[in-house]
Amino acid sequence: MIIRPLSAALLIALSTQAQANIDIQFDFSYDTNNFFSDASRISVLESAASVFESRFADSLTAITSSGQNSFDPVYFNPADPNASLSNNNDSFATNVIRVYAGGYNFSANTLGVGGGGGYTCSGIGSFCSDASQRGQGDVSGADAIDVAPWGGSISFDSAGTNWHFGTTTAGLDSNEYDFYSVAVHELAHLLGFGSSDAFSNLISTGIFVGAEAGSIALNSDQGHWASGTLSLVNGVSQEAAMTPSLSNGTRKSFTELDFAAMQDIGWQVTPVPEADTWAMLLAGLGLVGFAARRRKM
Repeated sequence: MIIRPLSAALLIALSTQAQANIDIQFDFSYDTNNFFSDASRISVLESAASVFESRFADSLTAITSSGQNSFDPVYFNPADPNASLSNNNDSFATNVIRVYAGGYNFSANTLGVGGGGGYTCSGIGSFCSDASQRGQGDVSGADAIDVAPWGGSISFDSAGTNWHFGTTTAGLDSNEYDFYSVAVHELAHLLGFGSSDAFSNLISTGIFVGAEAGSIALNSDQGHWASGTLSLVNGVSQEAAMTPSLSNGTRKSFTELDFAAMQDIGWQVTPVPEADTWAMLLAGLGLVGFAARRRKM
């Protein structure tokens, strides 16, 4: 039997790329506080997921429990992040990443938490090795150079935060916190930023050193960029999405630096389409279309 612990949960743009493969699927089974009872909130969460679905071209192999082969995911309860949950004999289709989502009454300074799940595994032959790697090679230990999550959990403050639930910043007031920004941040943690061995293996004395990102100072928790770290989104400078806090009345998109770090930990990040490519894609498709805590400021 192989036992892998849960990753450390870390707290806290809208495009379509034809080559991208991953499919982030949300499960609200444990949303007992009914945070996502409003469909519009789910819509914003899906928009946040598309940030990664549209740019990550990895092919994650399926995990299929059958007979003696049993893959049992372990993850925190999104309705109570202090409690853990597990499934028996679970399976995941090719490229699918499952995310358990919900709400919880956090302390005054916490907007949300998120992290990748762990697992227990038993079986014959190479089943557990294949299930843990999902075709990505070394994903654990000192030799890890990639990530291959089955999924994990994210939870958002359900009581003390005045949220802005919108896919755009229209109506985002100075007394509100942008849900989209926090969702993107937490999903990046779940996908390995600050929580994976591949990320940890690129840290040297408080500095993240990646071929794409370069040498970037980290926050003291070693799971976020240092506060004030800047990068670009469509040529415009902003504080990177993966710093540890979010100011009220502000939207933080996933920046070039954030994507570069995800590439450094193993994700195959595709380029942003040019404007004319966008037009052709939309015309042809008919518009078919991450427990450290993130603080308020």
